[in-house]
Amino acid sequence: MNRLSRSRLKIAAIGLGALGLTLISGAGAAAHENRGEATIVYTTSNATGGNSVLAFRAERDGGFTSLGSFPTGGSGTGAGLGSQGAIVLTQDSSRLVTVNAGSNSISAFAVDDDGTLRLLGTAPSGGNDPISVTARGRLVYVLNAGSNTVSGLLLGAHGLSPIRGSTRSLSPSAHAPVQASFTPDGELLVVAEKASNTIDTFSVVGDGLLGQLTTTVSTGATPFGFDFDRAGHVLVSDAFGGAAGASALTSYRAGGDGTLHAINLVPNGESAACWVVVDRSGRHAYVANTGSGNVSAYSIGHGGTLALLAGDAATTGGHPTDEALGGHRLFVLDGPGGRIVSATVLASGLLGAPSTGVSSLPTGATGLATLSEK
Repeated sequence: MNRLSRSRLKIAAIGLGALGLTLISGAGAAAHENRGEATIVYTTSNATGGNSVLAFRAERDGGFTSLGSFPTGGSGTGAGLGSQGAIVLTQDSSRLVTVNAGSNSISAFAVDDDGTLRLLGTAPSGGNDPISVTARGRLVYVLNAGSNTVSGLLLGAHGLSPIRGSTRSLSPSAHAPVQASFTPDGELLVVAEKASNTIDTFSVVGDGLLGQLTTTVSTGATPFGFDFDRAGHVLVSDAFGGAAGASALTSYRAGGDGTLHAINLVPNGESAACWVVVDRSGRHAYVANTGSGNVSAYSIGHGGTLALLAGDAATTGGHPTDEALGGHRLFVLDGPGGRIVSATVLASGLLGAPSTGVSSLPTGATGLATLSEK
């Protein structure tokens, strides 16, 4: 049972008017009845005057309620980060970690039973321009795009502590890294680099440090966001430089030395495929196409083989920039200064009609993370 289901959610509408957010009621927001769980949705303001995590409860009927704004103790950049994984929850959903790209730091929060947050602390990111973070157990690694490095921290009861000697440079060819994430088994740290068409992998050793670095040239052009199926295959979006109708999704398996081997590349006929999420069954993947203003749906077969279900599975409009799955819904952040849109995930893997739940987010709002209540 999810930890949120053990406690009745308390609504703490903090600072909603000051942020200028508009919430749409279930009657106005939901194009159809949603039979899934209620879900807590987190994003960041990424504001230069002080970054905050914004929390919302996405109700079962499709409406959204503000749970508040929670300062990180750091600052943002005021503009989208162009990354995946700016905000993440730990595996047990007890902690939330986010980047502060404007102050070169990351922050850790405790997640209370009602979905609200308590700041545990803020620590240096170990480099410049942190844009993506990943957590496994107590181990946290952050991608510093401005210095082309990754750095490790330990997450404890009182916040984050940098790991001495953990900072590692990406490959010399790396340019414009976008995302860093641990593989599901925790044995590799994967980093996608869109401008150099490369993907780096580091082995993770027992003391939380990183071992061997391996660089793979991506099969598709402009690798951007990625996620994993249950077998640990890496699914990477290929934006192809934003060329019209050229986007694709590629699946890879990792060899024993960390090298990625392509399984198949499947075009979707859309533009600027950037963000990728895989559902909890591991059988479906969703790609946000920033240039087309829509989401593509794929099926994932045995051995990580991909097949396109629909190039335009849901039209969000605008420029979708982040995705997260929660309950039986896909949540999409439309930025900059946009909305959170949601669509029901159908049993077939296709998507229902999308509806807007939150509008008028801060201009630089970045990242999505979700926590579901059954």
